[in-house]
Amino acid sequence: MKRFLIFLALYLVSFSSFALPPGRVLKELKVIPRSEIFFTQTENCYELQIEGIEPAKVQLDLPELPLGTKFISSKKEEFITENGKRGTQISLWFTFSESGNTRIPPLGTIINGRKYFFEFEKTYVYENPALLSPIAEVIFQNPSTLENDKKTGKKLLRAHVGQKISFTVMLKYASQVNEFKNITPKNSIFRETKRYEFANGEQKITQFTTESKKLADFEWQILSEGTFSLPEITISAISYNGIKKQISLPRNIVVSVSKSQNSAIHEQKNNNIFESAFTKIESESVKPRDSDPTRNDYKKLAEKSKRGLFNKLLARKFAIFAGGTVFSVPEEKTNGQNFTGGQKVMITEQAGEWSFIECQEFSGWTKNDNIFEIK
Repeated sequence: MKRFLIFLALYLVSFSSFALPPGRVLKELKVIPRSEIFFTQTENCYELQIEGIEPAKVQLDLPELPLGTKFISSKKEEFITENGKRGTQISLWFTFSESGNTRIPPLGTIINGRKYFFEFEKTYVYENPALLSPIAEVIFQNPSTLENDKKTGKKLLRAHVGQKISFTVMLKYASQVNEFKNITPKNSIFRETKRYEFANGEQKITQFTTESKKLADFEWQILSEGTFSLPEITISAISYNGIKKQISLPRNIVVSVSKSQNSAIHEQKNNNIFESAFTKIESESVKPRDSDPTRNDYKKLAEKSKRGLFNKLLARKFAIFAGGTVFSVPEEKTNGQNFTGGQKVMITEQAGEWSFIECQEFSGWTKNDNIFEIK
């Protein structure tokens, strides 16, 4: 009798530990992701825990999977909760070929001869970090509205001449920054107002994140009309797979600059403060009445001309062209074209004894002896 009672007690304990929960509780169960982030081209695991049923009494009936989702393997094993309750844990591994939101159809499960369906939680699948390259992003503060240009397919930011354009450069999918530098664009006042710690390479990200990290804040004033690409800002960064990458700002964003409505009213006032880029030569004639101008005449004309505060702020250089040959490249062996002197030209680049000059009539490389710089 004692042995029978002991056997009966063990049987009841075993039976109670695997008591099947009510149907309502089963319907509330879901197949959940094991990790917070899923990636493409790698195995990702879902889990389902059913209390009160042993693994031998559970059979799986996999659903038809969406395109791009592939089943790899499954596993059933016993688990015990902190309260001592026993049950079955089902693990399912899948791979995904494409990123984005995904939801697998309900998992069919037969328990004690009865079929149940358990919903998979909706999951977002990210691109595999080993296949991702860092991406630079630009967030505009003022003005902040980007328009879609239907003709070019680019994003368009509209601004006025001289208006301050404030924006932040950010970096995504990079573990560390090696180098961060910028070049002032032409016809602009451009400055970096704040640099963040990540841009200096002092931070290193060890775990994948979709968060974009701030690099620096900038202010940009474009001083002429037209359509402009973003400033030349280059970033050297290390991707999650350890490869060093060179990143530039997005090429699909352009800035369209026009004159403001009241610019014509204030143009005369502004000219009193800033001289125009090309001042007119009035009293000093380039060509004397009775003879052709000499190099000394051009030199005197350059000495009398003024560079202007506006051009000094922009580091613009101007000169009087004394005549000579202008080439497409800074080398005398190439074919050049001769021009007479007297033009006021802008010096946009210099290399040794050569200068690149621009005016309305022509542009190209000429020897420094052919120009007299306006100080």
